[in-house]
Amino acid sequence: MPMPNWIKEWIPKDRLVANKFKLSKRYLRNSKKLQFMVGEKFQGTDNWAWFKYMVISKKYGKYWVRYTEGLYECNCPFFKHRGICSHIFAVAQLTDTWPKIETIFPEKNVL
Repeated sequence: MPMPNWIKEWIPKDRLVANKFKLSKRYLRNSKKLQFMVGEKFQGTDNWAWFKYMVISKKYGKYWVRYTEGLYECNCPFFKHRGICSHIFAVAQLTDTWPKIETIFPEKNVL
């Protein structure tokens, strides 16, 4: 699945998020920084049910990114404040599994 339009529109509007997206591209250029830990796809499909990655930052150390049926989590400080981070952007691009808008912006509960 390509990057959702709501993310494409959000990135240029939010300077901090744009910087995190740019940083995610650096993680993708160095495959050693993104390490698959464990995960499982839905039976008979190519879609992830859940997975866990370790993202290694030279400056800040290791962070884990966990995905479970549409919900991403990361243990970095930026995620705790914004619900998204460079680590999630990197893993989403790598796996082609994007966060759902309602997990980032609960008030925009889109059906």
